[in-house]
Amino acid sequence: MSTEITNDKIAEAAEKFANGFATMRELKGITKAEMEAVYSVGFNMYRTGRYDDAEKIFRFLVLFDHLEPKYWLGVGAVQQVRKDYQGAIASYGYASFLDLANPKPQLHAAECFLALGDKVNAASSLMALDKYCPPESTPIGREYRAKAAEMRKLIGEEAFEEASKPDPEPAAV
Repeated sequence: MSTEITNDKIAEAAEKFANGFATMRELKGITKAEMEAVYSVGFNMYRTGRYDDAEKIFRFLVLFDHLEPKYWLGVGAVQQVRKDYQGAIASYGYASFLDLANPKPQLHAAECFLALGDKVNAASSLMALDKYCPPESTPIGREYRAKAAEMRKLIGEEAFEEASKPDPEPAAV
């Protein structure tokens, strides 16, 4: 088996990557198990307050597999604990985009919006959680819907009313 890198192989890899059908992990031949081992190290660093090291690991993970939501959750968690709420919101948004049924990024984004004093966008995040979260009959649905209900009390119903309003029509050009 030849490991020679040819122009054809480079072009094929670039095309796959550009079309979203490949990750750096796949192109480099890194297994999911190897990525999981690295994630475990990053998660343990995060849990023990070693945020600089955890961030480096989570950023490595998203660089090599940008399609894995929990790696984006890791980046967002570090950003949130460091009070980089805008960065965390972006990371949680990407994680949510990759896995709409996972309520974690939506709840954490709401926490960040609330920390920024933006109750309307916090309400919007909780509305997305309500729409896409698994049903209350499931353990995760029950847990996150209960957390969202508590946060809803903090935010207030006015923010939910504002978030429910349709976007204004764009001005004619």
